[in-house]
Amino acid sequence: MLPEEDHGLVLNYAEKGEKFWSLAFLSHSQGLYHPLVRKTKRGNRPDLFDTGQARISRAKQGELIFLSDYYPTRRRSGLARSYEILQIASRFAEILRKNSQHLADYEVLFQISERFFDSLETGPSPRAAYLKTLYLFAKTEGLPVREDWASQLSDSVRKDLETILKSPLEEQPTEVAIFKGITSSLEQWLAQEAHFLVPKQSL
Repeated sequence: MLPEEDHGLVLNYAEKGEKFWSLAFLSHSQGLYHPLVRKTKRGNRPDLFDTGQARISRAKQGELIFLSDYYPTRRRSGLARSYEILQIASRFAEILRKNSQHLADYEVLFQISERFFDSLETGPSPRAAYLKTLYLFAKTEGLPVREDWASQLSDSVRKDLETILKSPLEEQPTEVAIFKGITSSLEQWLAQEAHFLVPKQSL
């Protein structure tokens, strides 16, 4: 049963006719669902990567879910400050939308996702943040990411991975190529071994 109120992350939105927005809403308690939000003139339009709260209702007939009194509690407009950051944020949101069924602990998923988007907005090294978060997701879900995937990496690449995982974002390597290779390898492993749906275009 849905709660009367909910808060979550806006992973996507689209116009649904003239009166509504359709959201991909990652709730801390319900996981991913797709409610409708009525358009208003109050300026509270949902935006990508918001954290927002709202009241929930269900249509008397059918399965439609509505959010009313939507209010953004955390705007992340800073994610649009560079194309690279926006690209990484959008890629992560797409992976969440397509694979939320693999991730059973909604509260942990929500917390990790919020920290990731916050780090993209305020911190350096967005590629490191993305790689570290993907790795954490796999580990949190009990996937053998260290025992299987990491163990297959070459010694030099595994050493780079350990440096990335142990270092704060402020102390990450500056070479983009380091992150591209490791991230692509992890995404491929998630697709092959855990059946994740990952964007075909490489980051």
